[in-house]
Amino acid sequence: MILRSAWLLVTTLAMGLASPQQLSQSFGGQTFGKQLKSVTQWNSLDFVFNSPQERQEALTAGRFIPENCIPLDMDVDYNSNAIRSRVFVTVPRFIEGIPATLGIISTQQGATGPLIEPYPNAAIQANPEDPRCEGIVSVFRTMIDECNRLWIVDTGKIGDRRICLPKIVAFDLRTDQIIHQYQIPASQLVCDVSLLVSILVDVRDPPPLGTCSNTMAYIADVTGAGLIVYDMSRGKSWRVTNKLMNPNPDYGTFTIANESFDLMDGMISMALSPKLPADIRTSDFTFNSAYGTAKPNKSPVLNDRLLFFHALASVAENAVRTSVLHNDTMWEEDVGANPRAFRVIGRRNSQSAPEAMDSNGNLYFGLLNQMAIGCWDSTTNYNPSNIRIVSQNLDTLQFPSGVKIVRNRKGVEELWVMTCRFQKIMTGTLNMNETNFRVQAIQVPELLSGSRSCRN
Repeated sequence: MILRSAWLLVTTLAMGLASPQQLSQSFGGQTFGKQLKSVTQWNSLDFVFNSPQERQEALTAGRFIPENCIPLDMDVDYNSNAIRSRVFVTVPRFIEGIPATLGIISTQQGATGPLIEPYPNAAIQANPEDPRCEGIVSVFRTMIDECNRLWIVDTGKIGDRRICLPKIVAFDLRTDQIIHQYQIPASQLVCDVSLLVSILVDVRDPPPLGTCSNTMAYIADVTGAGLIVYDMSRGKSWRVTNKLMNPNPDYGTFTIANESFDLMDGMISMALSPKLPADIRTSDFTFNSAYGTAKPNKSPVLNDRLLFFHALASVAENAVRTSVLHNDTMWEEDVGANPRAFRVIGRRNSQSAPEAMDSNGNLYFGLLNQMAIGCWDSTTNYNPSNIRIVSQNLDTLQFPSGVKIVRNRKGVEELWVMTCRFQKIMTGTLNMNETNFRVQAIQVPELLSGSRSCRN
């Protein structure tokens, strides 16, 4: 079952159906498809402090400004402790007043929801403007891999101000210690424009037979419209660019729950196709058409995968072979090399932020203007007729900002979603007396009614 620890109560939402006409007429919790189960929610965020006096001092000094604290992403640790699961939360430092940018939903309850406990501790995040750059400045998204490591990319920025160069950090979740760090060179950034917001980790030698040392990471540069590829085994990174990583001006306006804002963000989210058996060399993916599926053919490259990605201000889904991205020599000579290796595989009816793929090749993503979770079976063509809305709720699914596929202790995959009502943040209409931030989840077999595929 989903997170049955005593400190987080899972509340099952009532499932209902509504016609498209009803959905377009009101926002009063109209629903469609399977409803996600509530894990926790907040009106506004509050944090664990050593004492009430310390909290008050942080408020007085402006180190803690509750209305500035916006949770964006989460991930779930089922494996480091046999008894208690942990849910990690990121709170990017868009502006000042955020005491911790990476935390765990704690056992302590505050007036507006459960408190956030800084991870791995408060000290490493307490001085984000320290020019020595030994702490953590700001984290947008995180990922837990199959080696029980928590990965982040520290943007090094508070708002638009560059404090430090960005860096990749990995924690061992069994010890909560930093086990790997890598600073991304300034030469791989677009001056002060670059903002590295999402990290996707590809473990090439996973347990039980592998050592987890052969690991690649892909980091999206949302404002510099690029991708950083990092090879952990060699301690080396390089920059990749392509026109499909840019925002599309036609989709720079977002309308959610009758509120509109403009945001020209580029590449924001990525997902990897499922791993194929190690004895099958299937890597040269052939794209059927500009609006088609991408199928693997036999190739001399071992264990290749497709990297799916999209810009925030766009409705196009794109893909590239990871073996293309791994050719560091080519990209070091020209960051825009091999442009035709990147393809538009199709378009949807809505902008989307994060996405995640399950082990059966189903891609899940938020449909922002529909306040829904869409799902696409990657063996089919990518188009609206093959994109199934698996869950829609015009109240609880306003701006899915975090989407994860997590395997629980019983080996069952779960879909986890964080929503943050980002439209209200952008329009200045956030009401801290309302529920604004939610973490919800559902087991994938339940979501898909026992099917392995989400195809319509």
